[in-house]
Amino acid sequence: MEDLLTNPLIIAAIIGIISAIFGKKSKEEKQNSQKRKKPQHVQSASPQKKQSKEDAPAPIPNRMEQARREAEERRRETARNLKGLERDLAAAKQKTVYTKQKMLQVNKDTVVQGIVLGEVFGPPRAKKPHRTMRPARKN
Repeated sequence: MEDLLTNPLIIAAIIGIISAIFGKKSKEEKQNSQKRKKPQHVQSASPQKKQSKEDAPAPIPNRMEQARREAEERRRETARNLKGLERDLAAAKQKTVYTKQKMLQVNKDTVVQGIVLGEVFGPPRAKKPHRTMRPARKN
């Protein structure tokens, strides 16, 4: 018996079992208290529902009229969305046309700059060495 109480693993297991037992009891107590509270909560919500029903506007007697109004609202909304999309598309097209025109402007300075950059970013000089006149003289 003394060996069991000196072993820390067995002590930890015993403590775990005891805490699990007491944990179950506390959970049951919480559930019981929640069950008791639920009917009170439901009763307090029902007067609010009654008030909201009284405040609600009277329904439109003619269903066809209501459906027509809803359809008209949806049509207006889609028309507004369509106009907005058309404006966005036109602006995007105009922007791309402007950038193309700007890029295609060629003058003397841009040509010179292109040649210089071609030399800078081209292959190194060691890959294409200068040709000297010596081999031509030997012949």
